Amino acid sequence: MIVATRDEFGFRRIFHPAQGGIASDGIQRLLREAGLPAGAPDVAAIRGYLSGERLADRTVLRDIRAVPPGHSLLLTPQGWSLRAAPNVAERGELEDALRASLQRALDSGKRVALALSGGLDSALLLALLRELGVQRSIPSYILVSDLPDYCERDTALDIADRLGARVKLVRVRGEDFVSALPDATRSVEEPMFNLHPVAKLLLARAMAADGIGVAITGDGADQVMRRDRSANYLPLCNALFAAASVTLHAPFLDAAVVRHLTSLPPDPDKQCLRDLGARLGLPDRLVRGPKRGRLAPAMDLRPLVADERIYGLSAALGLPRPDLQADTERVLWTTLTLLLDALQADVSSTSPRPAP
Repeated sequence: MIVATRDEFGFRRIFHPAQGGIASDGIQRLLREAGLPAGAPDVAAIRGYLSGERLADRTVLRDIRAVPPGHSLLLTPQGWSLRAAPNVAERGELEDALRASLQRALDSGKRVALALSGGLDSALLLALLRELGVQRSIPSYILVSDLPDYCERDTALDIADRLGARVKLVRVRGEDFVSALPDATRSVEEPMFNLHPVAKLLLARAMAADGIGVAITGDGADQVMRRDRSANYLPLCNALFAAASVTLHAPFLDAAVVRHLTSLPPDPDKQCLRDLGARLGLPDRLVRGPKRGRLAPAMDLRPLVADERIYGLSAALGLPRPDLQADTERVLWTTLTLLLDALQADVSSTSPRPAP
């Protein structure tokens, strides 16, 4: 019997105990609902997170497993098993599929907003919202951090001005990233190598405070066009918006859009999206310029987790002493420590029930 199927690019998470029990979209929720202890850390999986060579079916806990992207979880008399789900590629009309996905968000009955960055993907969605005549009624939220080489305020405002969008600026500081990191780590339930995903939580919280229930985002276009099924970012975005009680609506991960884009050859340069942007009148810098990836700058995380705490954890796990001068390693070990602490605290704060 198929219990659940995870989408091809891993946007929605599925977890299950190694032996028996139920499936859930969150590790902490699974532990609570199944009445299970957090158990021991999975050192092999943690080593994979730290090295960038993730084990797709493992988590930071030895007794909790993940369904890899593009797989179905089956419950058989012998226990759990995984089966690759068929990936259906089918040529369609990209603009029509994106417009239909946007319309479903507009018809959700909830207040809707667009998360607008300075890049091509969210600009395309804003242009299509303009085609639908709703770019003024659907606010475009722009995160303003003023962090050098990271903040996209000016480019995003330029797009909004060109397309006649109604803008809401969400002003944050570097300190806000640091203070939100424990909650972000608890939400994504895996170590992170950079603080960039925390921006999603800060933006989602601002939307939730304004009564927004659905956030339209350009997330997923890069992963689908590159065929990046690592799921090292998309499920984090989904979980962070969910933590703020905002539904993340990603049209580039819509089933019809994915079917069309995967029917084309892999294209990291996203030429078909650039072509659509040109037809919709987006600026040349978006449709012809190079793509620019953004990572959050290094921030002081020592107030959250002391160095000696990290060194103690690495020794307890039998892993090499980390180089905490390297920002990537500092973020990985800080979020790993915060996560293991949170999992233990969450389970110990609830009364365990017998496992089914």
